[in-house]
Amino acid sequence: MVDKPKNPKEFGELLEFLFVSILFFGGFCVLYISKVTLTSLTILQAKFLEIFALGVLENSIFEVIMNTFSGIFIALLGFTIFCLGLSFLAVKKPGKMKYFLVAPIICSGILFNFSTMFLFLAIGLFLASLYVIPLGETYQQELKKWKKFRIGSNAVSHALLVMFIFIFIGSLVSFYTDDSYSQNYMTATAESLSNIVGGEISNFAPGGDSKLSESMINKTVEDQMQKIRDEYPDLTEEQYSQIEVELRDNIIEKANSFEASDMGFNITETVFNEIENSPLVKSLLIWFPIMMSITIWVSLEFFKNLLFAPVAGIFSYILFSISEIKLSKKQEIETLKKSSQ
Repeated sequence: MVDKPKNPKEFGELLEFLFVSILFFGGFCVLYISKVTLTSLTILQAKFLEIFALGVLENSIFEVIMNTFSGIFIALLGFTIFCLGLSFLAVKKPGKMKYFLVAPIICSGILFNFSTMFLFLAIGLFLASLYVIPLGETYQQELKKWKKFRIGSNAVSHALLVMFIFIFIGSLVSFYTDDSYSQNYMTATAESLSNIVGGEISNFAPGGDSKLSESMINKTVEDQMQKIRDEYPDLTEEQYSQIEVELRDNIIEKANSFEASDMGFNITETVFNEIENSPLVKSLLIWFPIMMSITIWVSLEFFKNLLFAPVAGIFSYILFSISEIKLSKKQEIETLKKSSQ
């Protein structure tokens, strides 16, 4: 059993260390629950056009966004929890206990099997934790206006830059060392394009919802009937009408026998072969690791300004306000003690 530290300052630092450790471990748990991986991000990138082109045909825009980005929203919550921990460090500025923050970060690696991406994320978070403490001290001395908010916001914003650089490097290394990501990208792109093309082809079928299909049937029947009238001019109007009905039924029957799934398979195979042999796509795959890594980095920077930094500033404002309340109560108690003496 660990003895309680005799020094109140050391005990306070231990509590602060436990609080930040819980936040960091909780952030990793939320990331694990989100199931957002480099593979899922790669597939999302490849199927982005299909999702927003065909998804809204069956669901509302809100449903499409929630179904597509629900995991990413959860992952953003995980990063927000990291920002709360970094903001706490910027305000409280713990001593040597800060170096032991590597413990909860390493323990979190069990969730992710210590993958390459996790190792870089872990290193980035740990270095950001060390960097945010002197940043908090500097901003506390320099800032004059909106001090309680801007200490957390500015310090965490700069610390996240370090963390995001390591995420960029980690994703780049992962994409370059594992060919499965580029293969998944090609497969998902081929499936996405074939689904879009297949959806357009199905619109021409009489069973589809497109008004164009009916007009195409009428046009086909008219052309065929004109040929029949030219070839057999001696038939009666009743005979022409009977032939037209049979001709229309025959066209509709053949169109309804169209198997979209079979056609979709053929389209997918054709598109995949074209993509695999395309010089443009081959060049794209060469740049794929860099493009995906930059996309991840830019997205994180966007949410840093939109979400992470403001939340960190609000949390530091709350922490400073609580500290001021405690300090004022402590001064009141000391004043009462002196007056009672």
